[in-house]
Amino acid sequence: MKKQILLFLLLAFTTVVHAQSVVETHTFYSAALGVEKSYLIYLPDGYSSDTAHYPSLYFLRLAETEWFDPGLRANGKTLKDVADSLITSGTIGKMILVGPSTGVNTGIGFGIVNMLRPDLATDSLIGTGEFEDYFFQDLIPHIDSAYRTIPNWCARGVDGFSLGGFASTLYSLKHPGVFSSVGGYDGTLMWYNLDYPVTPGPWDDKNWFSSGIATAAVPMFGSPTDTAYMLAHSVTNILTQADPVTLDSIRQMSFHISCSSFNFSNREVNKQFVDSLAAKGIVNSFPNVVLQPGAQHTYDRADQHASKTLPMHWATFASFSCAEEIILGINNVTTSSQSITLFQNYPNPVSSMSTIAFEVPEKSSIKIEIYDSFGNKIRELVNGNFPSGKHQIQLNMAGFPDGVYYYRLESATQILTKKLLVLKDA
Repeated sequence: MKKQILLFLLLAFTTVVHAQSVVETHTFYSAALGVEKSYLIYLPDGYSSDTAHYPSLYFLRLAETEWFDPGLRANGKTLKDVADSLITSGTIGKMILVGPSTGVNTGIGFGIVNMLRPDLATDSLIGTGEFEDYFFQDLIPHIDSAYRTIPNWCARGVDGFSLGGFASTLYSLKHPGVFSSVGGYDGTLMWYNLDYPVTPGPWDDKNWFSSGIATAAVPMFGSPTDTAYMLAHSVTNILTQADPVTLDSIRQMSFHISCSSFNFSNREVNKQFVDSLAAKGIVNSFPNVVLQPGAQHTYDRADQHASKTLPMHWATFASFSCAEEIILGINNVTTSSQSITLFQNYPNPVSSMSTIAFEVPEKSSIKIEIYDSFGNKIRELVNGNFPSGKHQIQLNMAGFPDGVYYYRLESATQILTKKLLVLKDA
């Protein structure tokens, strides 16, 4: 018997059609900040007409518009175009993408952390400055309640560009158990030792102590800069200092970190972070952290990063126990007090023949279909009326490739799904 098998592939239960997705702008009140905050949300084709629940992926920058603003790209395309193309081609399944503000609503003002000195901020939309609390206490619960997400960490991810890459890595490490998948392109991370003002050298953090960033970040880290507070928000420091329990939680996440090719951008700090991940036994999905030779700190390259990480995020979501929800919709839906029972097929794994059994409490119309891990329906097993009692049907998987398949029972009141594994040498 094969010792290992790829249990989940990348594709969703969807017919490949031209994507008619929408990007909407909404506003809600943040109790943590005490102000109205806006966000952009990408809803995939079919969202308005179906009842399916979808994974959610947060793409961070500072202003909520940045991932969806064609004017910031040389090619005039946005994250919407990237997602549409990948869904239409069948490379990924449908997701909900959220573009929130991690700073002020529309401007390029700093936010991200719970600000040390929000009183020093001049923008009225900063509110209390509790941006980390806003993200976790207000935004995520709002999205999960207002939209048909799968409200589970296994189907929730985060990604970001520049300071958004700082935010995505910071939020994931400080709050393990919220996300299963973490990405970032050219994140403006803080250097591990932060000692540039004390002992200048090639490996010291010149970025965060430069006059421009240091001045803009005063509400975040105070004036003069509170380096202890900075270290508490340094992702490499958090990772390096994590206790065993926290580290075990961090290891449950998949990381997809890439960067530009130029040192004056954020290359070295991202390399340092990826090396720190490796030292803790965590593999970054990019074999080479540099996105590609000549990659710059631009939105076009951030979109290129997204085109690579969206399949990585999808693969991560599909690898967890909530994968059945992602591929086939919400399972075990019932509107009846008298439940139908769908049993696990036997034998499982299947080499060729297997038996599927189900039990109905009363005469019911039953349809059972087989799907592959691409979400494609490959066979209808039964479709008709069955009297009360237990029933068995024979399943012949001879000729089908090894891998994971699903059988789905649908009645007037229930939808039930089970997973089966095909192994020819089982």
